[in-house]
Amino acid sequence: MNIFLSFVFILCAVYGLYQVSEKQMKKTLQSKWALLAHHPRIVRVISLLLLIIATVLIIQEDGYSIGFVSFWVFSSPLIFIFILYINQLSTKQK
Repeated sequence: MNIFLSFVFILCAVYGLYQVSEKQMKKTLQSKWALLAHHPRIVRVISLLLLIIATVLIIQEDGYSIGFVSFWVFSSPLIFIFILYINQLSTKQK
């Protein structure tokens, strides 16, 4: 259960940080997530707290040293998949 919760917390934190990034701010203001763009500092703090909670959950599951490393090993592919999902990749035309 801790692994699933940490998975959800990591995804929510990454999505929140993405929505309040400088490049995405204009699009966020025009979307249904405009509330996030009006309070970017609060969203960043909540996202970082979610990452800390996810780290603590994994540490409780596996122990301190293995849990801390497991968090980074577990979150790296999630962040990479999220980046691939949000970027609209297309082939370059010659």
